[in-house]
Amino acid sequence: MKILSLVVIFLAYESGARVIEDDCNGIAVHNIIHEREELLHIRNSPYQLAIDYNTNVLFFSFSNEKGSTLLNSAYLNLRTGEYFVIKDVKSGFANAVDQKTNTVYLGGSNGIYKFNYVTRKSEHLDGTTHNIWQLFYKDDLYYTTYPDENLYLFKDGKYQKVPELSDTRVLLAALDNNNNIYFSNSSGLYVHKRIKNYVSFLGDYNLNSFASDINGNLYFSTPTGIYYINGQNIEHLATMDNIYGMAIENDGSILIADYENIFRLKPSKKQC
Repeated sequence: MKILSLVVIFLAYESGARVIEDDCNGIAVHNIIHEREELLHIRNSPYQLAIDYNTNVLFFSFSNEKGSTLLNSAYLNLRTGEYFVIKDVKSGFANAVDQKTNTVYLGGSNGIYKFNYVTRKSEHLDGTTHNIWQLFYKDDLYYTTYPDENLYLFKDGKYQKVPELSDTRVLLAALDNNNNIYFSNSSGLYVHKRIKNYVSFLGDYNLNSFASDINGNLYFSTPTGIYYINGQNIEHLATMDNIYGMAIENDGSILIADYENIFRLKPSKKQC
């Protein structure tokens, strides 16, 4: 049985009657109109959202100035609204969280850092020197590099290329609950099936982020849409403009970053 966490936010409104709209204006997710709840106005393209479910803190990266290649890591406390720029990560661009140990990893142009909530400082991890493009945590820490587009596993202070994809370009990657590796490059979206050890093409999608929910279900965004990964099938959830990244909160709510905002999609009582 497929368990889709987004169902949670629909059930919250199940007891109230919905108005069926002939002309749907707004953002529709599964035919339910959603409204934007602005969380943070931040110029210059917030990227690579990752939520620490233990603290309800959202980590992301952004450009220092419009069109600039100078990057910063930052966080937004979704409970209190506190916004903080993490300035000790060199060209901070990537973010991931080990939900079991409450460990936050940040990636920059010279490797991987570990963030300390108490001091609000970041510690560079020995043995990491790559220019990090993306981080993803699933039992272990995975990362991709730029411009060479390789996928690595970082474990016990050492890194190695993921052998199944050592000769494959990987810009973004995510693992599902069966350790299948979903990855993208300029050619589209693919999956490496762990048991059968083969790569399958899933579609010509222009990905800019992967996201996982609290149950390990996978999603991704493109500049114009958000999608749910259901095995070999891709489900289109919503269409909108200027998407830079997404994340899923612990209650299933969707967070979206566009070119100058981070906002939450809240279900209304209107249905297409």
